[in-house]
Amino acid sequence: MPTKPRGLKAAGTRLWETVNDEFDLDNEPHKLEVLTHACRVSDAVAKLERAAAKEPLTAKGSTGQLVIHPLIGEVRAQRALLAQLIARLNFEGQEAD
Repeated sequence: MPTKPRGLKAAGTRLWETVNDEFDLDNEPHKLEVLTHACRVSDAVAKLERAAAKEPLTAKGSTGQLVIHPLIGEVRAQRALLAQLIARLNFEGQEAD
């Protein structure tokens, strides 16, 4: 298994280990780079989810109206980015170890 990138937290480490347990990426540095970014985004999602869990679902907008809390939108955006990064790994048709 390739060396785990420094600084990964629980979610990122779990993703790194799961992917590397299933697929041999030793000779695919471009996929390792994408996976590294995906792991960091996974950690960010986990951190944002913890922060969002402590906040109400809504916040006051600039004119005092109720709007969805900004953390919820950011979690959604980071999850979408994570999905894009995982799709870029393109494991479809690749045989697992």
